[in-house]
Amino acid sequence: MLTKTKIKSIKPNIFNKIYFCFFLLLPFVYSGEIIDPVLIPRQIYLTLFIFLVGLIICYKIHEKKLITDFSFLKLSLPLLFLAFLIINIISFTQSIAITESIYVLSKVMIEILFFVITTYLIIQKKLDIEYLIKSIIIFSIISVVITIYQILALYFSENTFFSSVSMIKSTFANKNLLSSILFLTFPFLFCSFNFSKRWKFLSLILYLIILILLWLIQTKAVIIAFFLFFFIFFLFYVRNRKSITKKLFLKLIFVTSVSIIIFSIFISKQNSQEFSHLTNKHSATSRFLLWENSVYMIKDNWVFGVGAGNWQIHFPKYGLNNLDAEERMGIITYQRPHNDFLWVFCEMGIIGILAYISIFIIILYYLFKLIQKFKEREDNWLYSSFFAAIIGYLIIAFVDFPLERIEHQILLYLIFSIITANYYNEITICKPAKNTIVKLSLSIILLFLSVLFSLFVSISRYSGEYHTHKLYNAHKKANWDLMIKEADKAINFCYFMDPMSAPIEWYKGVALFSSGNISVAKTCFEQAYSIHPYNIHVLNNLASCYETLKEHKKAEEFYLKALSISSEFEEARLNLSAVYYNIGDYEKAFEMIDKCSINSTDIKYQSFLPVILDSKIDEILKKQKDTIIIKKIIKIKNTKDKILKSYLDSKRNKINFAEYLIKM
Repeated sequence: MLTKTKIKSIKPNIFNKIYFCFFLLLPFVYSGEIIDPVLIPRQIYLTLFIFLVGLIICYKIHEKKLITDFSFLKLSLPLLFLAFLIINIISFTQSIAITESIYVLSKVMIEILFFVITTYLIIQKKLDIEYLIKSIIIFSIISVVITIYQILALYFSENTFFSSVSMIKSTFANKNLLSSILFLTFPFLFCSFNFSKRWKFLSLILYLIILILLWLIQTKAVIIAFFLFFFIFFLFYVRNRKSITKKLFLKLIFVTSVSIIIFSIFISKQNSQEFSHLTNKHSATSRFLLWENSVYMIKDNWVFGVGAGNWQIHFPKYGLNNLDAEERMGIITYQRPHNDFLWVFCEMGIIGILAYISIFIIILYYLFKLIQKFKEREDNWLYSSFFAAIIGYLIIAFVDFPLERIEHQILLYLIFSIITANYYNEITICKPAKNTIVKLSLSIILLFLSVLFSLFVSISRYSGEYHTHKLYNAHKKANWDLMIKEADKAINFCYFMDPMSAPIEWYKGVALFSSGNISVAKTCFEQAYSIHPYNIHVLNNLASCYETLKEHKKAEEFYLKALSISSEFEEARLNLSAVYYNIGDYEKAFEMIDKCSINSTDIKYQSFLPVILDSKIDEILKKQKDTIIIKKIIKIKNTKDKILKSYLDSKRNKINFAEYLIKM
């Protein structure tokens, strides 16, 4: 806990060492064998860590070196975490893809368990805050070293550095997540200014390096969060400068920070093209469009939400027409709205978002009470660094998705644990009641059921992603038999859908369809449709199966469903034009293909268009009575190149094709 003068160090023990090793190794937890190389591996890593710490706690309790005093769980914050967990489970009733809900539950459960165990150990004085802070500093150093290595490798490569800045991600999936995790280390760096000169100097250098990295990586939300962090912290410094003895050191931080900021602004303006990520509005526009669909989703499901992990299923339902071409064509899909608050609201409804927001309100309240009680203390500014960091995190969470990431939640919950433990010890007058001295057997059961659940789910999903990764490679090589085998291996109780929101059954259906097994492919696409009824590729391929099996009405129905989601989904439009042509409705066939771009490079467009144009001309001739015009059109019809040229000219001149032929 924080003492009256500074952070005192508890004698090193097993818990301090385990936590130190945990954070030391965290950046290295990575697997190139799966699609997302860090998300599932780090959940497995966290789960095994909780299992190990839990075993030691149980042993210490058995040896009567620890008591099972969990009276702190009666505080508002742990109760809110419990409420959030229960709401998560209730949201299952609304889920289409139940496997995604199971996965989210396993992740939330193990993260909350990390908070509970860490808070318990700090309260019991078995876990030293100084060791935790030093652990995060080492974690930060490793992350920064890997980042600098990537920057140097990129600088000396043939790629232009600033055009390839998105490749800088250390071991955190993408550059935005790298920036936000580095930001979350700031309060720990500031806390270390109470340590020895060596740690103080190391933290200062690291802090300045991270500032420069944030500028180079150009993540706007994190830069805004930093400015807010910087402003809040030094606002507190100005307010309490009389009680702070480290004035010279803090002035040094202030001056160097401001110097770097001014220098960065000057260089960025002088080299605006290289720092275009700072002024580019495209990402902001894209997020607004994601949020717009999310708001519609909330309106339709505001009570219970759509189910944990199911935002990605429902998002296309509200239309893709306002998004970029790659999204409209289904080349790029979204799994989250890039706003954690909208994400929670969409998936867990009004009660879920209220519980989630309340978690932050309560932790800020704890900090406020600690700051008020010890406003004359030297180390009071440490609480302010936590306060500033949480406000900054909220800014990041408003435009990104740190809620999804294990490492971000670990650092956030570590901050929560330190604050909660100090609030419990310093503010509350809470003595363990008899009913809060939990029996050892019950503690073991609750702990290991949670651990086993998380381990089972995460290992199952690791296996699923491992085989899906192989499935992708087989797909690229058009190895249909291998695709089918890998799809069968990928599907399990906890894994039906890949990280791109495509059901594994869809991939299997593609392989079966491509190898000529249409009836079985149809069954696979129907199963994929039951998992993701708004995926335009699933709708398109299922419709193609129906059309191949001569079920024209069903084919039309599902092509139209795909086009209602994305009116510019060219593949479905071309396929629907073929359906109308096959049933002899040449007018509708022409209307469909006429809506496609004449610049289309799709092979189907180039092969379907001449045939449909030929039928369209026949329809025009039937309605035409002027023999001169008829002869002229027949002459054009007998020359395929002229038909195509006439049609393209009519499109370029924005003239109806029939009118264009008559006026030629």
